[in-house]
Amino acid sequence: MKYFRNMLFFYSSFSEKSGRVEYGIYAFFTILMQMFALHLYQTIDLNNETILHFFYSCFIVLFTFVPMQAVTARRLRDLNANPAFLIFNFIPVLNIVFIAFLLIAKKTKA
Repeated sequence: MKYFRNMLFFYSSFSEKSGRVEYGIYAFFTILMQMFALHLYQTIDLNNETILHFFYSCFIVLFTFVPMQAVTARRLRDLNANPAFLIFNFIPVLNIVFIAFLLIAKKTKA
């Protein structure tokens, strides 16, 4: 329940730490929403009312962008890694490997 509370209230906080479970919830939710946005984008037809699907898909991508970046920064802070590694989220194929690494990596003892 604590993780869902964090999703609602601390979705844009870059300053705390985030564990594997919380990061996994964010990653799952983001991937699910992005797949839905891709489905909406594929059904766009310029000749009828499904043109709104373009707006909806853009809104979904923007809605999930900041929380995913924030939880990635928090997860990197939890691993005592440099938050500058956040740049890996913007490299197309490497971001999948990076998300998998952050889901698997254990917290280091400092």
